[in-house]
Amino acid sequence: MSGSRPEVVARQDRVGPSLGPDEQSASRSGPGVVLQHDPAGDSAVPGGTGANDLGWDDPFRPTRESGDEYSGLVRALRAVQEAVTRSRPTPAVAAAAGACLSEIATTMREFEVDEDTQTAGKRWELAGRGHALAPPLHLDEITATSARGRVTVGRFHSGRYAMNGGVTPLIFDEILARLANHGRPWARTAHLGVDFRAPAPLHTELTVTAHFVRQEGRKRFMRGALHHGDQLLAEADGLWIELKPEQTHNISDGQEGAGR
Repeated sequence: MSGSRPEVVARQDRVGPSLGPDEQSASRSGPGVVLQHDPAGDSAVPGGTGANDLGWDDPFRPTRESGDEYSGLVRALRAVQEAVTRSRPTPAVAAAAGACLSEIATTMREFEVDEDTQTAGKRWELAGRGHALAPPLHLDEITATSARGRVTVGRFHSGRYAMNGGVTPLIFDEILARLANHGRPWARTAHLGVDFRAPAPLHTELTVTAHFVRQEGRKRFMRGALHHGDQLLAEADGLWIELKPEQTHNISDGQEGAGR
């Protein structure tokens, strides 16, 4: 082989369900994009007016999608996760794609900031909050004591023909934690129990509900459910405990990058 990387060619004759609109739009640009530093954008927040827009205070409102550059980046990242999962590439294509992703990771490290300043996880208006770990949850209805949303899971989160059992708690923790902290002091998950009633299908819109049951001192009791139409797929009960002032510091401070 020569020293040049083999070209990664997009194919249309894939087997199985086609990519969704988000994945299709994210994958059209293809490899070879040159990332450049934009000094004028250092203090700007995609979809916002400045760095102060990205705080830890969650307004917890219904999802409002955005077409800005950062949300496009996250959609592309999810598309890569799904595409890699659904593929069986040749060694040459795997090496080429891995090299492209490594280049992107190197470029993004030039823009690394601390967790209080980062964008991921704090784009509260987006499904998934600008984070690609869990399936993006679209919030539709929110009150002081309840919330309802929708989620669709692809093969990246599959556990063989159905949603992986470990993904269900991620979805519940997202909606229950946000409701538990809605308009209240910061609390962390102390217990999250999930009972599975039926397999959750892939590529299908599922409904997630959350309810604030009661509060006893610093303890907040929560309940959630996951449905496919009228069929109950899973139930959750959780306990969130309000933090004491001395428990709100960064316990991981100084450990960042230790394993990189």
